[in-house]
Amino acid sequence: MKVPASSLFLYAALFIVLPSFSIAHDLRHSYASSKKEPRDKALASASNATDNTKHDDITGFQKRDGSKYVFVHHYIRSYDYDYNLWVNDFNQIRAKNIDAVALNVGRDPWERQRVQDAYNAAAAVGVGVFISFDYTSFDCSVDTTVEWANAMSGLPAQFKVDGRPLVSSFSGDCLGPGGWQAVRDRTGGFLMPFIYNIDYQQLRRGGSWGFLDTWQCWGCSWPQGDYDKNTEDDHYYMDILGPDRYAATASPWFFTHYNYKNFLLRADAWLVIARWEELISMRDQLRLVEVLTWNDFGESHYLNSGPPTAGSQPYGTTWTNGYPHNAFFDLISYYIEAFKTGSYPAIATDTIYFWSRPHPAGINANNDGLSRPQGWDWTSDNLWAAVFCSSTCSVTLQVGTYSQDFNNLAYGVNKISLPLNAYGSITVKMRKNGQEVINYTPSDFQYRGWTDQYNFNAYVGSASASGSF
Repeated sequence: MKVPASSLFLYAALFIVLPSFSIAHDLRHSYASSKKEPRDKALASASNATDNTKHDDITGFQKRDGSKYVFVHHYIRSYDYDYNLWVNDFNQIRAKNIDAVALNVGRDPWERQRVQDAYNAAAAVGVGVFISFDYTSFDCSVDTTVEWANAMSGLPAQFKVDGRPLVSSFSGDCLGPGGWQAVRDRTGGFLMPFIYNIDYQQLRRGGSWGFLDTWQCWGCSWPQGDYDKNTEDDHYYMDILGPDRYAATASPWFFTHYNYKNFLLRADAWLVIARWEELISMRDQLRLVEVLTWNDFGESHYLNSGPPTAGSQPYGTTWTNGYPHNAFFDLISYYIEAFKTGSYPAIATDTIYFWSRPHPAGINANNDGLSRPQGWDWTSDNLWAAVFCSSTCSVTLQVGTYSQDFNNLAYGVNKISLPLNAYGSITVKMRKNGQEVINYTPSDFQYRGWTDQYNFNAYVGSASASGSF
């Protein structure tokens, strides 16, 4: 059986000599696929596409006994991250029906206190937390792993699955099956690692890794080439792991631009929505989903308004300030509820979510010491939007002087897009019953035909109608 592209990561960057620890910290999860595949020719007209899905009646869902869990991944990046910042993060996360937060732990001694702060804040807010040991940085030691896990497992905020403390990881093949079995035996933990560099067939029951409670596919969040995300990789691992042992992931974006990793993964065709639609379509086979991530600013897959402290992102990150992603988080909360309950919530508020890159993919930067990122030609120049209509509505998308009307959009989530054929401000409008209910132009973003440094991050915004129409 062919191993999917999501497992064919490039980990060479993990082995280079690092000029500073701030860089090393961000290298914990450098990966991509070197494989390019042809883009589906049917997507050539995606820039003018309209896709409406009615979500008020879902007959395909098969609800099973047992809960569905959704987590979000959070990096312990900064020693100055205090208790109040944790409380602020957890309040936002809890409001989106997230069950628990995975705390990505590395080697720095100060991280232990930040984790303790996180557990205390989580208990105060009322959200679960668990450790995700990042073995590209964390000490590859069974004893150290067990000590950490046992020190946290009795705390009030420790998240448990089937009564057992959840223990996760990024990487960890260095422990070997025997080491992980020892971790399980000595902690009583419910193991949910992402371990690469192994024979994935050995994840089957009876295989050398078959004792794992579940296994997480980090790279399955994004397409690994010039094509839209599909479920081929998910089903590959589902076949190996069987029901309930596959932990899926979802993410809205990926772009990074350092001299040691410089690439993007394709997020076109409304990836942020399409991935959740895939997960919901497989709901009868899934129990666990982790959202990637809350605050990986270095790879542009974050779900908040931006870095809260100077140390929250790696040195040399130039593409996040002024590029909020919290509207992505608002958007996916709709799908999180559908995944967990088996029913899409009713749409009561008319809202337009929209996102755009700041410059054309093919231009040359004026003052960038690095080349265009690998995969720059995998993305098209479009303004993407998701229109939540509580009843029939009409929408206009505009950039500069170029606009397009989308009339009589039906109740539900309507996926629309606009080719970025002009430069200037972005405006979104909605009309209902002959009355304009949304007219919004963000004052802090413009689509431009030039850039000093390459930026393939997304500006994400939203606008809602204030009343019922």
